[in-house]
Amino acid sequence: MIASTLNRRAFTAGTLGFALTTSLPAIAASSSRVRRFAVLRGKEPIGTHMVTVQDSATGITARTDIDIAVKRLGFTVYRYALTCTEVYDANGLVSLNGQCNDDGDSEFVAATREGGKLMVKGSSYQGPAPVAAGATTYWRKEALTAAPWISTQSGELLSVTASPVSVAEMPAGATGYRITNGTDYTTDVFYDSRGEWIGSAFDAKGTRATIRMTDETGALQS
Repeated sequence: MIASTLNRRAFTAGTLGFALTTSLPAIAASSSRVRRFAVLRGKEPIGTHMVTVQDSATGITARTDIDIAVKRLGFTVYRYALTCTEVYDANGLVSLNGQCNDDGDSEFVAATREGGKLMVKGSSYQGPAPVAAGATTYWRKEALTAAPWISTQSGELLSVTASPVSVAEMPAGATGYRITNGTDYTTDVFYDSRGEWIGSAFDAKGTRATIRMTDETGALQS
């Protein structure tokens, strides 16, 4: 969960599908879409962020891949890599699995729907979560009303709120929302006229960091 990590510690950018509160639309089997982003700290490119959504006969699988390396004088001073996979059916989140290397610290989450709840096993939290919980990957706009959110980095449950915001980093024609838990997690997320996630911005120890879309092969939520 890169934004949360960079809010909480020195930079020395989640990361995220969400549980659905409404039924999924009818989908065609074996269709997939990819959206790529560049991650920048100020004007400095420091990594990549990619979301891939694959349709099946019963739902969707979404994979998020983040790879960041901050360099100074030719040396890497901070590394962050996260991979997570979310599976959804018409009733919402079926499973969430994530692995993270946060500058040498290994973290993880594995969540599975069991009856009327999600059972979470993570490096920061182990226990139940509401079946309608979201995940910190931002690509499903519907999740702005979900609570709590499950960290794709560590399984931590985040009690967040989302409110409209307009900031300098927001692309033209986009709609922005500020997501915060009121303490150490705040990030601005941007959606286009389709309701598709197209970027984010957040503070990283005094420097503004952004996630900017570079290309896509189609709407992730179609």
